[in-house]
Formats: sequence, structure tokens, C-alpha cells
Amino acid sequence: MLIQKIYRNGNSLAVTIPKQYLEDLSLIEGSQVVVEKKGNGILLTTKKQTLAPDVDGKFMKMVDSFIDKHEDVLQKLANK
Repeated sequence: MLIQKIYRNGNSLAVTIPKQYLEDLSLIEGSQVVVEKKGNGILLTTKKQTLAPDVDGKFMKMVDSFIDKHEDVLQKLANK
């Protein structure tokens, strides 16, 4: 069990997810989670991927890095 502090993020309040949990669950920036109120608590669960269920977070990070690095070339290819 970890205790995380709630902090202000713009007009909202947020809580962080520890890096190890992100890695264990293959969550990356942009991943979706389900937030449910359960009694006096909150249940946070991962949302099942539907487009590519066998793709893990590490691979997605590599793809995102590749796209960022070669965005100009990929855009030219897309426009052909």
C-alpha cells in the first residue's frame, strides 16, 4: 500500500501513479483508466485495450519515440 498526495494541476486535482505500478501494468501516457467510487473509497482499474491487446507499454514507448523522432518524414509519406 502506498499513500499518495493529491495536488493541484491547473483547475483540477490529481494524484500520481508510481513508476513501478505503471511499468507493471504497461501503462503509458495516454492510457485510459476507469475510476469508480466504491463505498468510502475509489477503485482505479486499467481499461482493456481493444485495438492491439498484445502490444505492451514498452513497445508503445518505442513507437512513440520513433514517431516523435521521424514525424516530418512520416507526415510526408502520409501526404503522398
